[in-house]
Amino acid sequence: MKFIVSSDAWKTTLTSQEATRAIAQGLQSVDPKLEVIEFPIADGGEGTLDALMSATKGAYKTATVRDPLGRKVEAKYGVTGLSRHTCVIEMAQASGFSYVKKHEQNPRLASTYGTGELIRAALDEGHRNFILAIGSSATNDGGAGMLRALGLKFLDSDGNEMSGDLLQLQQLESLDDQEFDSRLQECTFAVVSDVQIPYIGPQGATHLYGETKGVRQEDTAGVEAALSRLADVIEKHTGVRLHERAGAGSGGGLGGAVQAFFPTKWYHGIDFVLKRSGWENALSGVTHVITGEGRLDRHTFLEGKGPHGVSKFAAERGLPVTLFAGSAAHDAVEDATDLFQEVVLLAQTESEINHALDHPEEALKQAAARWYSEKFGE
Repeated sequence: MKFIVSSDAWKTTLTSQEATRAIAQGLQSVDPKLEVIEFPIADGGEGTLDALMSATKGAYKTATVRDPLGRKVEAKYGVTGLSRHTCVIEMAQASGFSYVKKHEQNPRLASTYGTGELIRAALDEGHRNFILAIGSSATNDGGAGMLRALGLKFLDSDGNEMSGDLLQLQQLESLDDQEFDSRLQECTFAVVSDVQIPYIGPQGATHLYGETKGVRQEDTAGVEAALSRLADVIEKHTGVRLHERAGAGSGGGLGGAVQAFFPTKWYHGIDFVLKRSGWENALSGVTHVITGEGRLDRHTFLEGKGPHGVSKFAAERGLPVTLFAGSAAHDAVEDATDLFQEVVLLAQTESEINHALDHPEEALKQAAARWYSEKFGE
């Protein structure tokens, strides 16, 4: 037998590399001679940079940028080994949820400014061909912060520049692009994202993902109004209508800002990463595929998500896929039978969930070892 383990990141607990390694170690703790390929994956969110750098033997670079709450941090970007002219920018490196603890969440002030700074740093280094990975963000600012960092000004009805308070965008009147970085028009952006949701509306950024970023139910209408006004003004300025546009709501609306102001081509996150990283080639001789993510829920079944893509590619080759997940939403395991041969949960009761959160690597190793023992014998 030959296994390939390709886990996505487990939000707030394990990176894709850590989760992949934990599963592999659990399997080999039972059968030390078992051949296991560790091949972490990502779908545009956290881990995409590492997946592409690892697969292409790329080189990392760093830049000092602002995190979602304006604190200075060192963020990574990379240059792929496939082409020293292609630069990978991962939104999560500057604007990701890993920077913001739950008690710090403040969607009015959480900004993508740092992502703009990261792009600007790469431009200063001479890069013009980009892979931009959008996902795993702590922000819901519609991409306004990123655009500010690149020189765009947001003006009220008196022509005064507005602050970074998201709700103030309800009074946005116009945009001033005189200082907007002209180098962007010399660039190409391959945008990689795991979701294709619109900018606003019941299936848009705020309604689907705002709660995870600290948007309270009573604040949803105000945040939605701010993004709606921003979309109106962007349409007036660029002619690009974001309101219902597919992908515009990804990354808390960063996808819309990118589509309106950058030369872009859009890709499903996991499809792009699997093909660009050579994952298909790694399947040679493989008999079992294991993937994983922190929580099995309705988002798992969206095209562009990591486990969904792994399942699709493996099914084309007749390979069985087992999903490891920290926990699952109601009925999600039953719904997952079309995608996965088996689903292994680390936790179901509240006490089990708390233990898994406190000791995620150990819990994942134990679950993998237990599953392998039960299925294949010690």
